[in-house]
Amino acid sequence: MTMKYFLILLLGISLCAAKETEKPLEAYLGAGPYFQTQPYEDASMQTVASPVIFFDNSLIYIRWTRVGFYFLGQSSEELSWGFSLTAQPRPYNYESTDADILAGMDDRKTSWEGGISFAASNAYGYIELLVAKDLLHNSDGMVSTLEIGKKIKSGSWTFVPAASVIHYDSAFNDYYYGVTQDEENLLIGRPAYQAKSGINFAVQSYIMYDVADQWHLFGNLRADYHDDAVTNSPIVDQQMMYSGLISLLYSFEL
Repeated sequence: MTMKYFLILLLGISLCAAKETEKPLEAYLGAGPYFQTQPYEDASMQTVASPVIFFDNSLIYIRWTRVGFYFLGQSSEELSWGFSLTAQPRPYNYESTDADILAGMDDRKTSWEGGISFAASNAYGYIELLVAKDLLHNSDGMVSTLEIGKKIKSGSWTFVPAASVIHYDSAFNDYYYGVTQDEENLLIGRPAYQAKSGINFAVQSYIMYDVADQWHLFGNLRADYHDDAVTNSPIVDQQMMYSGLISLLYSFEL
């Protein structure tokens, strides 16, 4: 799906959901370049255009490119919590031409993952547990993420630093980092490798600056630390993976 049609789809969902509420709601809409380094040996950084939407009306939410539907929860000044069904893209992929070590490998594809989330927040911050399964049957893997963060507002600046513990199961790791018997090539130092499950760690921060009443600069910076199940792969030579985004957002009431 191209960025244009994906953007239209998410905006349409936002507008439909907004009709379920009585008070005006604020939404953010924009787009910008997303970059992601690759852990594969000598593979170049990837850069793609990404839509950016933020919206939440206590029934449906969109956070960047992630979509969710609340089905149970409660909100108060002291504590808000909720369960939701959610789906988001998984922007991991490579082609056999991306690096010499990948020559002759089958391409690995980006995918969509969906599952269930529990999140809670109060004055001290937020916590979220997300368990998601590959929806397109590329890896057929399962990803579980525990994230803790806090929103900090200072004048025109907003920061949302967060830390995550992420469990990738063996199906996920083996798809993106494994080497099958058919892909083995000892001449270039690529023996067969079957990746196991592993626990990775990540830190990130969302950053927003209010340029004007309805215009905002938005950015995201993230660093992922890979488990040995990833770094032991013969096609991987980087323990860290870095990603980020910069975008201009327009905010408006629905």
